[in-house]
Order: sequence, then structure tokens, then C-alpha cells
Amino acid sequence: MLHAISTGKQSFEQWLEVTKQIHQEADFVHIREKTWSARQLERAVQELLAAAVPPSKIIVNKGPELVRSWNLAGVHFPESNTLVFSNEAPFIKGSSVHSKTMAVQKENEGADYLFFGHIFDTPSKPGLPGRGLKQLQEITDAVSIPVLAIGGIMPERVPLCLDYGAAGAAVMSGIYDAPEPAKAVQSFRSALLKGGMT
Repeated sequence: MLHAISTGKQSFEQWLEVTKQIHQEADFVHIREKTWSARQLERAVQELLAAAVPPSKIIVNKGPELVRSWNLAGVHFPESNTLVFSNEAPFIKGSSVHSKTMAVQKENEGADYLFFGHIFDTPSKPGLPGRGLKQLQEITDAVSIPVLAIGGIMPERVPLCLDYGAAGAAVMSGIYDAPEPAKAVQSFRSALLKGGMT
């Protein structure tokens, strides 16, 4: 699986243009824009749908009402939020985690998938060393739901993450900040295919 996640560093127009370019190669696109108003988030969804991005690919961070209103794929929460949805909720529920304890807790709360990281050193987390592949393996061994590696992920690192149990990769700046986002997302897709992930 490949999740492409907005960075919060681009204008609305830049974000929209990149997402239009990359959505076909990504399994899911995340609208992760902490400073956008509810109105901006709804406009973002409307613009993606107008650009023929399937609603089944769109995940909104902390936006269950929007997900329900537009029949989107799902909602993603930070580790600090408790998942309060029943297993029958008609959308995917994801959570970020940073430890084995929290991974198990989020699975018990009903998460359908997890992001674990940051795996490698990354400029977005200056001064904080990556948690590494060994911890990734501990997480994937501890839960039965898919775990996606995030943080410092580059195409050449994807097969390593898969070898340590990841079900795929979640990528922010590696796609959205790339000089050619369409080529970047294709590189990640190719890396997943080489690692045996469709």
C-alpha cells in the first residue's frame, strides 16, 4: 500500500495540483492540513472529486463528519486521539503510533491500519533519530492489522521496510515536495512492486 500525505507546507492550489498528478499511483491520498478551516477542507474534497479522484482513495485527518458526508475512504487520527468508532463504522480508521504499547492499544480501539515512525532520520524531525527497522518489526509482530512505515522513506528504502513487516509506505515530502511529484510517486509504486506489494 502507498499512502500519499499532504505536508501542510503548500498553498491550496499547489496541494491540489500535486494531488491531481499523483492520485492514480497512490492507494490513498491524505488531506492532512492542520491549519485549514472546515470550509477549506470541504472545498478540498469537492475539488478532488471534481478532478475525478475516487472518494474511495481520500482519507481526511480528524474529519469523520466530512468522511461521512462525502462517503470518503476514511479518517486518520494522531496517536493522542482515542478511536471511538464501532467496528461497523462505514469507513477506514487509521492511527499514527510511536510505540508497541500504543500500536496494540489502537488495534484494540478498532484501528484498521497504523502508521509507525519515523523510521529513518528526516528533516521534518530535526534532532530526533529514526526509530529504526528493528522497532518496525516489533510493531508489525505485535498487531494483526497493516502497519505502514513513515518518516524518511525513499523508494530505495521501501523494500527494507517490507522485509521488516511493513504493509507499505506512507510518504509526505518524498512525493509532495519532489521536483516532479508524478515521477516520484511512480518510483515509490515501482519500489513496492519490486518488494512484492501490489
